[in-house]
Amino acid sequence: MSRRPRMSALVFASSCAALLGCKSGDEQLSTAAVELIPSEIQGIYGRTPADAPGLVVTASGIELPQMKLTIHAGKMEGSTVRVERATLKWDKLDAKTCNGTISRQGDRLLMTLYDSENTEAKCESVLDAAWSRWESLDELPVAIQGRYGALLIEAQGMRLDLDWAHAQFRATTIRELPGSNDERTELLIADAKISDEDADGVEHEFECSGTMTLAEGRLTTDFWVPARLVPEPGSERAQDPAVQAQHSANETACDNWDGSANKWEVSLDRLPKQPIASGPLSLSISGDQVVLDSPDLRCEQALWRTESVEARAGWTANQAGGERMTLAKAAPTRVSDDCKLKLRIWCETHEGGDPATIAAGDEPVEHIAACMDFTQHDLCPASITVRAISDVRYKVNVEPPSFNAIACVDPTGEFSPP
Repeated sequence: MSRRPRMSALVFASSCAALLGCKSGDEQLSTAAVELIPSEIQGIYGRTPADAPGLVVTASGIELPQMKLTIHAGKMEGSTVRVERATLKWDKLDAKTCNGTISRQGDRLLMTLYDSENTEAKCESVLDAAWSRWESLDELPVAIQGRYGALLIEAQGMRLDLDWAHAQFRATTIRELPGSNDERTELLIADAKISDEDADGVEHEFECSGTMTLAEGRLTTDFWVPARLVPEPGSERAQDPAVQAQHSANETACDNWDGSANKWEVSLDRLPKQPIASGPLSLSISGDQVVLDSPDLRCEQALWRTESVEARAGWTANQAGGERMTLAKAAPTRVSDDCKLKLRIWCETHEGGDPATIAAGDEPVEHIAACMDFTQHDLCPASITVRAISDVRYKVNVEPPSFNAIACVDPTGEFSPP
């Protein structure tokens, strides 16, 4: 008769040891992580972009740089996580036990976590803040992609679209910040790699973090060196001249991508739908390319922007403005011998020489040859403005003024379809 109670007690003790939270003498509890937080709450959160990479919510807890909170016991109450027991541990500090609730409302993470040893004290003061969710993106949003002057933004980053400068900014970790919508885009670029070529053609690589904001068609960027790459002030490493030089170069590289610019748009609605010509000089506009062509000079250039402008200096007063096309920098694809001679005459005059002394067949001196090479490379227009004076008649204004000063072609006549 006495054996049955002893057997029941033995079975009970064995079962109790397997249950989470069962106490045995010195009250030992499980330290295993419990995956309790649902996917809709998991993610990256931050207070400001300066928090990057921010607070990470995983299935089993919360992580900050140098801090981790791991859930050991709890349950779901509707859409709220009830944390019955969790361990919070900072690097180099003793651990503490916490309990409370975690939930999400819209973009906000709601946390109420207390110290289990002191029910009136918060688990950790740094967690008691307004944490907003940062949505992860695989590429830059379509709304922010496009041209901003010589800066071209594509799906994976930005680049300078110039033939004499090579710099590329590749975004590797992109997060969309709260407040972004169809009209406004605000991004945190948590990690980016810059490839930049110096004047000697040597390529350098740097890392940056920062923000990109597009609002009302204007892009504003702000980039800085990631905190993990900044030497700790006062440390031995921070006093190393090589480290200082490397950090200064990285800082300059990030700062070079700071700025603000309007997004450039292209519309062909107010431009000629077919080629127009004035004597041997023709102008054709199709898609995203403009071609200015003559026997002496041919320029094929990408069309970067169109905009309506008022009457320009040098045009007759009281006349309507025109449609200005801003063009990509490009060297001519054709330069005739007559045009090269005009370039030489212009360079001789510009450099203080006497064009009358030019002898046929003589090679130009070194500094004149350098002027000719530079001027020829830069000969194609920066912009062309087209003004309709009737349904089939147009006037054209080409900039910069040096284009007309060299006068390889004459754009001052009246243009019409051939």
